[in-house]
Amino acid sequence: MQAIRKYRAANLTERREAQRFKVDWTIRVSPLKTDELVLEEGILRDISSTGSYGLFTNGFEVGASVRVMIQLPLRRQGWISYPATVLRVEPWDSGAGIALIFDAVRPSFVVADPDQEQKQ
Repeated sequence: MQAIRKYRAANLTERREAQRFKVDWTIRVSPLKTDELVLEEGILRDISSTGSYGLFTNGFEVGASVRVMIQLPLRRQGWISYPATVLRVEPWDSGAGIALIFDAVRPSFVVADPDQEQKQ
């Protein structure tokens, strides 16, 4: 049996191959390489196995190494965490849309309050 591949028209602005899932979850992003605790909270718009896209009040620089915390829609508060790189920053209303590419294949699962973990 041969796998069938679907070919799409070339889209210069969207290059992700992995399947994306539209969501409306809380996302927090903070820089990895700084002593300052800078935390941006926003709305996660889509996620795939390789990256995500969120809307934020402020942006990060393209190429910045960041830590991404995504709140899962569960009864018990749970979060997943990825190291990531800022791939693209786009103007959005009074803020920025940020495309992130995950630097790890699997997330870390965080059961505790992520605010406490950020302070450690």
